This record gives sequence, C-alpha cells and structure tokens, in this order.
Amino acid sequence: MKIFTLSFSFLFWFMVVLSQNTNYIPYYQMVNKAKLAVYRNQCDTAIDYYLQAFAMVDYILQNDMYEFTRCAAIENKDSLVYWVMTQCVKQTVPLTYVFPPDSLFDKYKQTSQWKDCSDYEQTNREIYIQKQTCPYTKLLDSLSVSDQKVRNRWNVFCRMFPKSKMAKKRHREWVIVDSCNQLLIYEYIQKYDYPNERNGCYNCIYLSRGGVVMIHYDDTNFLFNVEYKALLEGKLSPECYAQRANRINFIFNLSDSDYRYGYHKKMKTAQEKEIVDKNRYDIGLPSVEEEKTIIQWDLERKQAMKQKSSKE
Repeated sequence: MKIFTLSFSFLFWFMVVLSQNTNYIPYYQMVNKAKLAVYRNQCDTAIDYYLQAFAMVDYILQNDMYEFTRCAAIENKDSLVYWVMTQCVKQTVPLTYVFPPDSLFDKYKQTSQWKDCSDYEQTNREIYIQKQTCPYTKLLDSLSVSDQKVRNRWNVFCRMFPKSKMAKKRHREWVIVDSCNQLLIYEYIQKYDYPNERNGCYNCIYLSRGGVVMIHYDDTNFLFNVEYKALLEGKLSPECYAQRANRINFIFNLSDSDYRYGYHKKMKTAQEKEIVDKNRYDIGLPSVEEEKTIIQWDLERKQAMKQKSSKE
C-alpha cells in the first residue's frame, strides 16, 4: 500500500509539473508586459520580459519571436538575434517568418550564422514543407462554403417571419449543416490535434475562411474542454478564445455573458470594468485599456513601416 501511495504521489507530482509546462497563460501574461514595454520604448525591459516568457514553454510562438528579435536588433544584442535563428531551426520555423524584409535585419542576413541556418533549411526543405502543410485546409475551405451557403439562404423574409414554414425549414437546414461541420471538425482534431501554427494551420485558421467555420462551432462542451485545452497549450490565442467564449456566453445567456471579456457591451461601472479585466487576465489577455494601447501602437508602427518601405 505504501509503494502504491508513493507511486501515485509521484504520478500526481509529475502531472502537475507537466501541466505547468503546458500552461501558456503565464506566458501570455508576460508577453503582454513585454508589448507594453515596447510601446514605452523600453526595449531592454521588453527583452527581459520576453526571455522570462520563453523560459516558461517548450515552443515559442512565431509572432513573439519576431517581436523579440526586433527588440534585440534595436538594442544591438547580436547574440540574442543569433539565438533566435537557432530557435527557428529547432522549431522548424522558416527564417522568413521571423525575419521578414526589414532593414533592421539586413546586417544579420550577411552573417555566417544566417548562412548556416539557411543551408539547414534548404537541405531539409521537405521536412519544412511537410511541417507547414496544414491538414485542415481543404476541409475548412469546403465546410466554409456550406457554412455560408446555408446562412445566405436565411433571407430577409425569414428574418421578418421567423415562425413561417420557410423560416423553419431553412433553420433546420442551418442546424443540420452546422452539426455535420462540427462532427467533421471534431474528428479532425482527434486525428491531427487542434489547428495551430505547430501543425501548419496558423494561416488556415486565423487568416482564411476557416476561421468562420470554427467560430460557428456553438457548443459549450467544445469551448470549455477542447478549446480551453488548446488555449492552455498555446494552440489558440487568448483573443480568439475570448471572442468565441463571448459569442457562446451571449447565445446561451450564461452568467455575466454581456461583459465577460469586454467585447459585447461597454462597461458602465468600475465594478464591471474590474470583472472584465480580471476575466481577461485569467486567460492571458491584457486589460481593456492596455489592449487599446497595444492595438493603437501596432497600427501606428505598421503604418510607419509601410511608409518607410514605399520610400525605399
């Protein structure tokens, strides 16, 4: 019995450690601090925050690697830039994903470190292609057609007379199509894991019609089990999770649904703002005000970069 108790205790400890290693929420919280530091032109501080975040996980998200690399290049911390190159190789991430055309990176692309990493990428080109090939692309493109087709048939007449025979028929079609789509998506997730940048699906989910299909997966069990697990594992961003959670909370009229993450309703009282910011922090989002600051800074930076590239 004592041996069994010790074995169980060790297993429990191991699972706790493992779950801590796969929990990306503290990672997101630290990255938010880094982004705010960049906004304040405190790149040195941002680098420290990014390094702390990277030490928490076994896979660094590509966009965070890019932001970190910009900070390191601005501060002329060459060793950190070279470290990112080796990290790209380790994670099988194409160098161009983290080092896009930018005069800030030009001097690093002339180094032996860059050449070594580029040569490795070319030598193992098939592995990179396989890694960046999303198994969901054809499925989600196909499902997105049926998803939008059945919604487009819900015309003005159906909206005006929702209890009419036509409206009821169209609504049944809508429910059947969504149910079939959800079943296929769930089967794919069981086979290929949740679609994310590690299995080549970043662009497929976030930048294409695939995202429309995923957001119409209106099921509380799917959200609170499958998608929450994906959030913890860094496979679904806090922003996407919050938008889907708000949608489902709103549809099913769950508790504090109107302002859980601050997307459906403007907060009128200090208490509502406090609740929203606490909810956002718990899933790795910045506060509402911090998010506005980060978004505005990102827009201004992109416009500046666009103007700079047009002049060149």
